[in-house]
Amino acid sequence: MGELFASFDREPIAAASIAQVHAATLTSGARVVVKVRRPDVSQIVDRDLDIAGRLAARLERSTNWGRAVGAAGLAAGFAAALREELDLRVETRNMTSVAAAPGSRDIAIPVPYQPLCTGLVLVMERFDGRPLAAIDIGMPADLRAELARSLLDCLLREIMLEGTFHADPHPGNVLLLADGRLGLLDFGSVGRIDRGLRSALQRLLLALDEGDPAGLADALLEVVERPEELLPVLRDGKGLPEGALETSRCRPGKSAGRSSDETAASASSAAASSISNTTTSSRWPWAAPARSTTFSCSAGSATA
Repeated sequence: MGELFASFDREPIAAASIAQVHAATLTSGARVVVKVRRPDVSQIVDRDLDIAGRLAARLERSTNWGRAVGAAGLAAGFAAALREELDLRVETRNMTSVAAAPGSRDIAIPVPYQPLCTGLVLVMERFDGRPLAAIDIGMPADLRAELARSLLDCLLREIMLEGTFHADPHPGNVLLLADGRLGLLDFGSVGRIDRGLRSALQRLLLALDEGDPAGLADALLEVVERPEELLPVLRDGKGLPEGALETSRCRPGKSAGRSSDETAASASSAAASSISNTTTSSRWPWAAPARSTTFSCSAGSATA
């Protein structure tokens, strides 16, 4: 250890179920923190996940609500995500990936020391600051509002535009740094959204801002899993009032024959423009500014 660290504090400064964190100084003089995975935690996690999986499967077999929520699938997804968090190399890659996104430029993200990182140990830049959960409630309201806007802007950019985002931004993982900026910690859980889903989410938020229920319904159906009993209705319009399907396909500003790529590009551009100017809307500062809208579609030719 003396070959790598000039000092290493054996008393952890933070501890959780999977790992604990120690303060240290590299031989170069850089101040770092060292995240160390707990011994034998992998076996403990495997045992607990096996219990959770069997309970979920039983709930799905024996209860209506278990089948409705897909309990076994939820348990399997949770197990996969948790096992991924056990490999600290994944967190190292996550930090690098999120930091590379333009949307994260106003929020500090620790720099990992790649040559020193393994599946069991993560060495990264040390931040001086306090968790948001520990901040004095006497902080001026205007400063609190500014910090909230900065964090919301960062997270919305990551989710809506970049597609890679911090998936666990609770107050303990957000620091108020000594220089007044916010810093994000713990990148064991990072979400990724593909371009198609991002486009649907952008259209959903734009429809909310514009009060467009038809556009909202269309976007929502692209975001959620469609129930099987709804598919015939979506396919041929059976069971809907006359003209309802055509109406639902007409969105503000969407012309007949306009491709889905053009629509996605327009929504993405509008979202990016509005996020950069948070004063464009008092209700949804990150949504598109209010604008005049036109409806242009013909039955059977509009693209959904």
